[in-house]
Amino acid sequence: MQRDFSLALPCGLVCLTGLWLYAPESLSLTQNELILLTRAQELIGGHALDLYNPLYLLLLGYWQQLASHPWLLRLPGLICGLLALVLSTRVLRLLIGTHAVPSALLLLAGAPFFVAQTRALTPAPLALVAALLCSWVFLEYLRAGQRTWLGAWLITSILSWGIQAGLIFLILVQGATMLLYRRRYSGYKERRWWLAQIPVVAIFLLAFWQPFSHFLSVRLPAFSFEQATGTIDLCARLSTNLSLPQALPGMLVIILVALPSLRAADWRKDPRHGFLALSLLTPCLFYLCTSQSEALLLCALPALSGLAALGLRLYPRWARQGLWSAVSLSYIWSYWHLY
Repeated sequence: MQRDFSLALPCGLVCLTGLWLYAPESLSLTQNELILLTRAQELIGGHALDLYNPLYLLLLGYWQQLASHPWLLRLPGLICGLLALVLSTRVLRLLIGTHAVPSALLLLAGAPFFVAQTRALTPAPLALVAALLCSWVFLEYLRAGQRTWLGAWLITSILSWGIQAGLIFLILVQGATMLLYRRRYSGYKERRWWLAQIPVVAIFLLAFWQPFSHFLSVRLPAFSFEQATGTIDLCARLSTNLSLPQALPGMLVIILVALPSLRAADWRKDPRHGFLALSLLTPCLFYLCTSQSEALLLCALPALSGLAALGLRLYPRWARQGLWSAVSLSYIWSYWHLY
């Protein structure tokens, strides 16, 4: 087990780097990415203000002053992807255990949607790093109860909104975990954490009151059946990064792999499984209700990889080999369309 765990992370890093470097001609800038670069320059000059991801645009504006080639402009996406894999190692180890982490890391590193987002000029990879970092310090606080972890959670939560305001879902997931499993975390851990919500919520409302009120008053009441049917397209993109019907085989394979873990998990007694399920469902719901930001959808991918890794271990050995082959074929099919 220790050997598999020690090999999984380097293999995942090499896999992601190789897939990122493949087909360099596809790394040319698109029209939407050029618009993003223009907005970043405007924010640097003080002529515009983006309330959804100001910190990312500031960083992008300064970075494009140092790099102009499409490869160099996209390089932070690869760096963030590699850092996300490293952070996923710690987060998934706390949630699903050491035995399932190697499979989860390989599934995440080779996921077509993950690779595509690291190759694009988008805040999604940086948002994933922020989400994993916030989740890690939260889980460490639940484990140790030290004020240092609580202070780190305050900082990472506030900084994450500068990258993508939709990452407010992290607080909702963590708050739901505290409420659902309050008997396990009652005492000073719970009291300190709820007191820490006062400055966090106040800062969020001061910074993002306008888009938040628009979400509550306009977008949420206007949620329609057509938006709900987007769940199928969401699953297709999350599993294969393709549209239907090309995504159907790969989507069914991922569902077949992850479904046993959803059925076998003890949601009532084990907060780790509850946190894992909420980390998958909540960003997907935000994705459907908001402007469908890829950052929100990407944040659900580590949880899906963790559930798939747990599900694989519930199958017999012969079935696991067949499922791994099916997952690999679905990934190759997706890469064939991606490149």
